[in-house]
Amino acid sequence: MPAAPTPRQHEGSADSWFCRDPGLALLHQIQREAIPELTRVFGHSGLYLRPCQALPETLSGNMLAQVLGLYRHEDHLQGALACRDEALPLASGSLSLVYALCVLETSPAPDALVGEIARVLKPGGVALLASLNPWSLARLRWALRGLRGIDPVRLGQQVVDHGLEIERQHWLGPVWAPVSGLELREPRGQGLFAGLRAAHLIVARRREPGMTPLRAGTPTMALRPGITAG
Repeated sequence: MPAAPTPRQHEGSADSWFCRDPGLALLHQIQREAIPELTRVFGHSGLYLRPCQALPETLSGNMLAQVLGLYRHEDHLQGALACRDEALPLASGSLSLVYALCVLETSPAPDALVGEIARVLKPGGVALLASLNPWSLARLRWALRGLRGIDPVRLGQQVVDHGLEIERQHWLGPVWAPVSGLELREPRGQGLFAGLRAAHLIVARRREPGMTPLRAGTPTMALRPGITAG
């Protein structure tokens, strides 16, 4: 599929908030805090979905040989490829990592996009889904721009429904500090107020299909090291 042209981001679109300084600052902080999870994933190919073109396509901290980067433009994704959220032009079971950074909030079909993320992961592949926290006081920064956070519980259920297994979840980003006006401050830890942080991260994995149990009395085949059946 040919690369799509890169028209200017429409200033009135919800995703345009990510292209401005407050949004970019938050995205950079979320990315920094997600790096430990990125360094856990090894393999050849990955996919990085980011919410705007202004964010660099280089995925810092990843351990993969190559990563394809796509960004949100209005109701579709574009970059090296152009596609709808419900039809990623990638082979099923082909990727070791999909990192979706705040792209579900502006997706016209978020559940379908989660399904596509699950489809393109190979057995053992990892999905990192970072989204804005709808319960954070920091939502006042983006709510007036037409953006809505993603309920972590609902997203977790969608992830499971599409065949992925959730391994970990983290709260990321700053919290709102009322005594400092509009300032965003770092939380002191993952304690009582961790759920007020600006973003949430789900780490999910596609498990390898279980082996079919052998019937009683069925002869088995011994395999030498490095040899697999089929």
